[in-house]
Amino acid sequence: MITGIHHFALTVSDMDRSLAFYTGLFGLEVASDREVERDYVEQITAVPGAHQRLVHLSGYGQRLELLEYKAPRGELRARPLQDAGSAHVCFITDDLDAEVTRLQAAGVTFRSLPVVTTSGPNRGGRGIYIEDPDGNAVEVVQLAPQAAA
Repeated sequence: MITGIHHFALTVSDMDRSLAFYTGLFGLEVASDREVERDYVEQITAVPGAHQRLVHLSGYGQRLELLEYKAPRGELRARPLQDAGSAHVCFITDDLDAEVTRLQAAGVTFRSLPVVTTSGPNRGGRGIYIEDPDGNAVEVVQLAPQAAA
């Protein structure tokens, strides 16, 4: 029986750069940081010769795992959102306008400026999409009052 979700993961091309992004801009904290070469990681991923740096970040009651494949190296940019297998992470803010200003000042790449959600459980809320250093989509939303309750 499944009892929960442990973490969500993104593959990155430069761990230190990604750590600066997720810890510096979003307040996540490093829970663990290690490298694994071959051993179980090669078996569980079925990636021959796998050598990974694995970092678990925690914050807001969630865990985000960042994986950097030291070997074999893969693509250095994330898939477009419309491609199967692409992913994104979503953060909640209580002041989207302030976040936009803060993220613009940090030089983050924006996919969109604030957009109002017109349907679904967050109808009337607002959100943006930005990119992490590898082009992984990061959503930031300000929940509508009924969704936040």
